[in-house]
Amino acid sequence: MGNNVQGFEYEGKVIEALQEAGCCGDITEGAGASSVGADADFVVDGVRYLVEVKKDAGAQMGGTSVRYDVGGSFDVASSAVEDDTAEMIVAALEQKREHIDSLLKFICMPSFPLTCEKHLWEEAKTVGMLKPINAKIQKDTEFIVNHYKKKNIHYIQIGGAGLFYLGENPANLPVPKLEGQINIELRAGRSGSRKNLNGIPVVGGGLRAQGRLKFKGQSNFTLDDAESVKRLIAPHRLHHII
Repeated sequence: MGNNVQGFEYEGKVIEALQEAGCCGDITEGAGASSVGADADFVVDGVRYLVEVKKDAGAQMGGTSVRYDVGGSFDVASSAVEDDTAEMIVAALEQKREHIDSLLKFICMPSFPLTCEKHLWEEAKTVGMLKPINAKIQKDTEFIVNHYKKKNIHYIQIGGAGLFYLGENPANLPVPKLEGQINIELRAGRSGSRKNLNGIPVVGGGLRAQGRLKFKGQSNFTLDDAESVKRLIAPHRLHHII
């Protein structure tokens, strides 16, 4: 079973637990592989809060793309990436400039992002032109805090670890802050294949920076179990009654 399918099923488990606990919001189906919407939501004291859901602590986190023209500068596309993280990404890619330029020359493209003939990208991969571009840098969790803050998401549920808050805890829940390390993986990646107007298979290509969480932490509450959710929100319900 693929990671996307497993992740989607885990999102469904979380939503079902929230529904059983009586605090589910408007989201009745997980966002799956979408990078746009939240995966789940809950309501406390009449206020709706969004949740990012990950099936485990090794799942991918926030990501961004990088624009680049041959001989020019690297430009991190997302404004949600904090300045020092963007500087680290650019510095790492600067060390790969020669390999990136060689790849672009091989596939006859002047810049990233790009659209090229599928066979050229596959040939470049076969002769080993993609791997030298790969890099990894380390960052604290502020990388993903800023990524999700832009979406108004302040909570994250991680399978096997439970519920954490990100940069802020607006619902004032008794859960820990997400702490740890992010490995930011840099690579040249392609999108799915399609045919252009001439019937030639083409693919999209881009320079990607993808965060992957590495941490050892445990929350005392989890959203994938209805009884745990009920214990989590019980003080708020009692306060509301009083």
